[in-house]
Amino acid sequence: MTRRVWPVAIALAAVLLPGCGGPKVAQVRGRVMFNGQPVKEAAVTFSPAGGANQLDTGKPATGFTDADGNFALSTFTEYDGAIVGTHTVNVVVDDTNPARCKRSKGVTLEVKPGPNEFTIEMDPK
Repeated sequence: MTRRVWPVAIALAAVLLPGCGGPKVAQVRGRVMFNGQPVKEAAVTFSPAGGANQLDTGKPATGFTDADGNFALSTFTEYDGAIVGTHTVNVVVDDTNPARCKRSKGVTLEVKPGPNEFTIEMDPK
């Protein structure tokens, strides 16, 4: 009987184990600036771009800038980063923010394995 169990167990493990790792996440930190000054309280979102026919691209990473314009992204756990790959990045500043820049900016950035550091320069009004 044990001769029949081993092949089934090995086949089952071969099917299930490759999916256990989940998406690869890399640390992402950065700074939002405008005219050489930090932009505080900006919402930063990195949304995986995926392929042309890909419906589910993965969970977005989010963060907020501090008083010095610095942000660290979180996807699954606090400050774990963003999924590795190309992202559509959106930075939004609300109307009460004192920065005299446009209230939103969109860019495309590549998150690579390992630590990533980005500086995003907001546009003038």
